[in-house]
Amino acid sequence: MVKRFFMGLALTSLLISAPLFAVSVPALKGRVNDYAKIIRDSDEREIEEYLATLERNTGIQIAVLTMPSLEGEDIASFGIKVADKWQLGDKEKDNGALLLVAYEEHDLRIEVGDGLEGSLTDAKCGLILRNVIVPEFKNGNYSAGIKKGVMNMGGIVSGDESAVSRSVREGESSGSSSDLIPAFICVIWLFLFMSAISAGTRRGRRRGRYYHNGNTIAWIAADAALRSMMRSSGGSHGGSHSSGGFGGGFSGGGGHFSGGGASAHW
Repeated sequence: MVKRFFMGLALTSLLISAPLFAVSVPALKGRVNDYAKIIRDSDEREIEEYLATLERNTGIQIAVLTMPSLEGEDIASFGIKVADKWQLGDKEKDNGALLLVAYEEHDLRIEVGDGLEGSLTDAKCGLILRNVIVPEFKNGNYSAGIKKGVMNMGGIVSGDESAVSRSVREGESSGSSSDLIPAFICVIWLFLFMSAISAGTRRGRRRGRYYHNGNTIAWIAADAALRSMMRSSGGSHGGSHSSGGFGGGFSGGGGHFSGGGASAHW
C-alpha cells in the first residue's frame, strides 16, 4: 500500500513537472524569426521583403522560425504548437505556412495551413526540404538554404514556376506519376468490390438488406477516395488581398493548421 502511494506520488510529480521542461513557443516578431542566429542580415532583409510582397499580392502569409534547440521535443508537434499560437494566414482561407528549423537536432519542418494543402502538398514540402534546403545545410549554408526554401514555397503557392528549383519541379513530375499507382489500384479495388456486391444482390434478394448496407458502405468509400484525390490535385490559392505590408507590425490573421506538411533531417 505504501509502495503504491509513493509510486503514484512520483508519477504525479513527473506529470506536473513535465510541462516545465517543454520549449515554449517564441514571440512572432516578424516574417523571419531567427532565434538560432543562423541567417545573415542581408538574407533576412531579402526574405522579409519577398514575403511581404507575397502577402501583399496574394494574401498568403509565410513565416520562418529557427530555434537553437527543441530540448528533445518532436519537431512536428512543436510545429503545430507554433502554428496554433501564431495563426498564420487569413482566418477564412487558412492560407498560411511556416518553415521551422531546429538547429541542434538538425531537424526541418514545413507546416502548411489548411487552405494551402492543395498547392503546397506534403510531397512538395518534402521535395523542398530534401532537394533544396538539406543540401545547403549539409554544407553549412544555413542562410542560403532557408532563403531558397522560402522562395520555393512562395513560388509554388503563387504559381510562379520561375521561383521553383529544377530539382523540385523534376521530383514533382516523377512523383506525380508514381502517385497515380495507388489511386489506380484503389479505383480497381472499388470497382471489383461494388461488382461483387451487385452480383450478390441479384443472386439473393431475400438478403437484400445486407447488400443494401454493403452498397452504402461502398459508395461512402468511393466518395471518400474521390474527395481525397481531388484534394491532392488542388491548385494555387492565390488572390489579390493585402495585409501586413512592409511597414508596421506583423501578426497572424487567424489561420488554421491541421498538421499538413513534411519534416526532414540533415
